[in-house]
Amino acid sequence: MRFKRKGVQFGAGSRFDRSVDVHNPQNAKIGTGSILYKNISLYIGSDGSFKMGNHSHVAPFGYFLIDKNKVEIGDHVAIGPFCTFICHSNHFEGENKLFSKNYLDENIILGNNVFIGAQCTILPGTIIEDNVVIASNSVVKGKLESNSVYGGSPAKKIKSLDNGE
Repeated sequence: MRFKRKGVQFGAGSRFDRSVDVHNPQNAKIGTGSILYKNISLYIGSDGSFKMGNHSHVAPFGYFLIDKNKVEIGDHVAIGPFCTFICHSNHFEGENKLFSKNYLDENIILGNNVFIGAQCTILPGTIIEDNVVIASNSVVKGKLESNSVYGGSPAKKIKSLDNGE
């Protein structure tokens, strides 16, 4: 099935490569001056939403599994190539629950001035506050504090950013 782009709300000066696939495009909003580069997939369920702020971009080959949840990306956010955002996922919880019937559904929220390196995976329930840098190949879950650098699998705080850094 080929997804459609018609119906996406675009801000002035935003760009969207023709190879970007969007399921339920009426639930996607792209801010002013923002860019979705080639081969990005946005799977948005009928009750889900994708909102991208102003002057932000997603590099090629990004994958967003949103389903009935929401992904909110702030202003001045740079997301590297091959990053994956997962709001809806299988989840193991105890010996008596079947893995195939146990799902985790949570939103992903990114603040302003965030940089996410290449090939990162952002898991359900992640909140990334303002002024955060995430190293390439990191797996991110939970709340990441403002003015900090994170990296690893799972991502851990590496250092704080001082003003001017």
